Amino acid sequence: MSESLTPVDAETFRRGMRHVPTVVTIVTFNAYEAPCGVTIGSFTSLSLDPPLICFNIKKDSSIHDEIVEADRYLVHVLRDDQAEISDRFADPDRSTRDQLDGTHAVDGPHGIPTLNDFLARFDCRRTEVHEGGDHSIILACVEGIDEGTPSRPIVYHQRAYHAVGQQVADRNLPG
Repeated sequence: MSESLTPVDAETFRRGMRHVPTVVTIVTFNAYEAPCGVTIGSFTSLSLDPPLICFNIKKDSSIHDEIVEADRYLVHVLRDDQAEISDRFADPDRSTRDQLDGTHAVDGPHGIPTLNDFLARFDCRRTEVHEGGDHSIILACVEGIDEGTPSRPIVYHQRAYHAVGQQVADRNLPG
C-alpha cells in the first residue's frame, strides 16, 4: 500500500534544506555582452566516467538565460577566507560587469575570466541543461582541474558561511 506524498510548502522546504551544508563556488563564463560570474551553492560531482559536474540556476535569476546558453564555465571552489567575494557575486543589485571589477580576475582558459585565488578550479564544457522546477540544471564535462592555494573550503549552512571543521573519523570510503 503506497501513501500519496503531499509536497511541503516552500518555506518548510527552505528551513529543512538549511540543515544541509553546501560548498560555495563562483561560476564564471562569457555571456552575450560581457564576462559574467555568479555564486552557486548547488555544485556537485555527477559522474566519474565521463567526469561530469552539475549546478543549478534559478529561472528568474537575471543571469539565467546567459548561463544556460554559455558553452564553457570555470567553477571556482572558494576557501574559508573568501566570504566577501561570494557575497559580491551573489549581490543581485550588482551588474555582471561590476561583479568582476576589483576582483583582479584575469583571462583564464578559453578567454573566460578566472579569479586569481581559489581552492580548486574546474574547467568545464556544457553538455546538457534540464528543467528542474523553478531552476535549470546545468550538466558539464570537466576538461581540466587546477588546484589553488591549499586551505579549507567555505560552506554555507544555516544562512551563514562556515569553515570545514575538525575531522571526526578516519575512514577511507570508496570514491
